Amino acid sequence: MLGTNSQSTWDVTNQILLHEQRRRAEITRFLLSPQSNDAILDVGCSNGYHISYFENLVCQVVGVDISKRKLKKAKRSVPKSDFICANSSNLPFKPRIFDKILCLELLEHLEHPSKTINEIDLSLKKKGILVISVPYREQIIWERCVHCGKLTPLYGHLHSFDEQRISKILPPNYNLLRRELICTPLSSYHLFAFLPTRLWKIVNTISRSLPGVRPYWIISKVEKTAYS
Repeated sequence: MLGTNSQSTWDVTNQILLHEQRRRAEITRFLLSPQSNDAILDVGCSNGYHISYFENLVCQVVGVDISKRKLKKAKRSVPKSDFICANSSNLPFKPRIFDKILCLELLEHLEHPSKTINEIDLSLKKKGILVISVPYREQIIWERCVHCGKLTPLYGHLHSFDEQRISKILPPNYNLLRRELICTPLSSYHLFAFLPTRLWKIVNTISRSLPGVRPYWIISKVEKTAYS
């Protein structure tokens, strides 16, 4: 998986890593089900790679990230979308203006992920869709920083998530619509890159049944059923 200090997804040349990123983007687009009149927000959009999979399908896309460097790359790569530099725990939007919101590979980096979830809830319309992606049952590894000598988490990941942990950080007015566990070491292999998504998902499902196999990501699609 790409870590926080890794190269931009746009610049990945490793075929296995590139295959993983493409499959996650495809599954995300499927779960998001973008419609022409949708206003979509990507919280923690990084360099805009996932936005590129649906930018031309909807009326408005806004990406938010705390890194100005990543946002510059995003604007060059997906120029039709709008990008704002902001902290996910203080989103600069009016209440209930987005039909759908993405939060991909962000919550595991945050000291208080619930603050970002609360901000997302404020920005999402009733009956709006939220798609969350996080590493699945990740073993958090701490290493000693060569610069400051302090113990720091590998890739900057502070939390490990599973189905229950994701449910706990969501407000009670959110219902699970669909869940995907994707990208095992086998299904991520680049020899399967030629398969269409529906056939690749079969390979991914079969590979998950093998002993000791853990998928890399869990992606949840939830619906906001009422105002908080």
